[in-house]
Amino acid sequence: MEALRQVNLFDGLDDRSLGPIADQTKTYDFPAGAAVIDADASGKFGRLYMIVSGEAQAKIDDVVLATYGPGAHFGELSVLDGSPRSANVTAITDLHTIGLSAWNLKALLREEPDIAIHVIESLVGLLRAANAARFE
Repeated sequence: MEALRQVNLFDGLDDRSLGPIADQTKTYDFPAGAAVIDADASGKFGRLYMIVSGEAQAKIDDVVLATYGPGAHFGELSVLDGSPRSANVTAITDLHTIGLSAWNLKALLREEPDIAIHVIESLVGLLRAANAARFE
């Protein structure tokens, strides 16, 4: 649960809400240079990844979209809507993550309204920040 407290997506949730999330996560390690997510792969059976340590980078072709470090998460959009992944994500350094499958995330969102509201608010915050950056 301590690692989940550091993840932006779940920042601010209490232990009662974090417990069910922690129960559904697994750890995934990737060596530097390894593919974590392949663009166009289905998110329907994919995972939301949350970085505990290390760095990863999202790219489309040769364009870097984002660099992620501890506390960051990626893969949530495709996991939520089942659409193909939009970018390749590669481990820049050795990467230690916690993963939450699409199936488990959706079940948590259905069963735990506090988690669902918090995730929606977090994603809306990211959307607002992306919109603001676009117009700058």
